[in-house]
Amino acid sequence: MSLNTSEEGILGTPVTWEEFEKNLRSSLKTDATFGPNKTVVDIGDGKGFASCTGMIDCDWVGAGADEKLPSKVVLKIPSSIPFRKMNDAMPEERRAIKSDNNAAWEAMEMNLRNGHNIEIASYEFFDGFSGLKIPRKYYGTKYTDEEKGYLCVEFMHNSMMMEFTVNYEVDLLKQIARALGQLGACSLQKEPVDPDLHKDMFLEYVEKTFTKEYYCGMNKGLLAWDSSEKTAELIGKIVKLAEEYYASNITTTLHKQMGFPPVLVNGDCKTGNVLIDIDSGNLLSLIDWASTHLGVGVEDLIRISLFSLSAETRRESTGVLIEEMYDGMVEKLDGAKAPYTLDQLKTIYDLVFPHCALFFAGFAPMILKKFDNDTTLSSEKKDEIIKLLMGKCLGALEDVLVIHEKNKEIMKTLKFRME
Repeated sequence: MSLNTSEEGILGTPVTWEEFEKNLRSSLKTDATFGPNKTVVDIGDGKGFASCTGMIDCDWVGAGADEKLPSKVVLKIPSSIPFRKMNDAMPEERRAIKSDNNAAWEAMEMNLRNGHNIEIASYEFFDGFSGLKIPRKYYGTKYTDEEKGYLCVEFMHNSMMMEFTVNYEVDLLKQIARALGQLGACSLQKEPVDPDLHKDMFLEYVEKTFTKEYYCGMNKGLLAWDSSEKTAELIGKIVKLAEEYYASNITTTLHKQMGFPPVLVNGDCKTGNVLIDIDSGNLLSLIDWASTHLGVGVEDLIRISLFSLSAETRRESTGVLIEEMYDGMVEKLDGAKAPYTLDQLKTIYDLVFPHCALFFAGFAPMILKKFDNDTTLSSEKKDEIIKLLMGKCLGALEDVLVIHEKNKEIMKTLKFRME
């Protein structure tokens, strides 16, 4: 059951219609069956790297008059196929994983399995809390050598994913910040005990997949779209600085080093993992919990701000968004004492920012290449998109240099890598 190769099941995966229907019916406790007009639409193509995701129209047949079965559901299956497509579109020298590096692909497959199991554990942890901006889980099993792991969740009607190619308004980010604060409060009220939620999967993935040389130089890919002297100088400084951040686990150990209790962090809170209402533009749901770990919640706020705001707006709104997140956490704690002050949370934000921003800008060349190769876009539209994305990326790297200098004094008492 390899996650690195195409199969004959749903969306080219090992999961068959028969087993998926059987498990969903069992979870919903229904005798109804899928009808002849059942369909699947790939809703993850180009939007995610670690899974094949489809919207299933069940076409229920034989449902009871009082049964309220979901007409549509989302099926998420761990797979490296989407990442392979984007990776292989890059020039050989700029690929994150070389085509013939079997050890790296095997490591990635293991991380996808682990990530899937983490996502199942995350949904099980949040089950029982109310008012959270996450989808309802219908069915999900962890991946084992004998079991094909996949996840089936609620389909959010009238929804759309946020887009990396848009600069959003701060009001939407305030909604997301508050929702993140509320989610973080849950793990302050109930201890996450599942071992899968105590893993640092991201660090394991980096160490097994990326060499130090690749990590330090991954932002060089941005020079393909802007080779000006100013940008070349910026990238040169980043390449040197990145050596200090390679294989850093500060996002998962900072709470220990500073003496704060941890919260559950989504770990991949980018635009493609946030659903908004098509009509109102309001937040509907935060999805994709395959990178969940214990850490500091502002990591998620940093990541979604980098993806969704222009550099100028992000800088101007940082304080407001941190306050909104803090208020959301305090509100959900319902009178219990907050683990840190607002000022301390702002300090944590600065300490985590460079780590998040380096990876954000480092993976951008693959996304830029995707738009550059899109034959459906006019040259004018491509230029518009690339200009917008480069503004976000270069602004992030500029801020890495500034905030790294700002952090130097407090980092004398902390470690980038804590064993």
